[in-house]
Amino acid sequence: MTTVTYEDAKSVLQEIFEDLEDDLDVESVELSADAKVLELGMESISLVYLISELQQHYGLGDALFRKMRDEDRLLKDMTVDDILNSVVELGARASA
Repeated sequence: MTTVTYEDAKSVLQEIFEDLEDDLDVESVELSADAKVLELGMESISLVYLISELQQHYGLGDALFRKMRDEDRLLKDMTVDDILNSVVELGARASA
């Protein structure tokens, strides 16, 4: 597996979000690092889909969901930065 960079993960997250915007007819939102995912204007099921797509894109299995559970973090409390840093960290583990 190739090393996952923060910028690459942000780009992939933006693409997934744009696909969801089209499907869900939500307004375009800039994914700023400090934005809480709950503030992105999506239903919780769509946020779960967003995380699932990120995991699938990087071949992480369910590692991101497990990491959130292990750290007792709720998706609604996480920021875009939290998610991107987790993807980079898990990607580094997977490629090691």
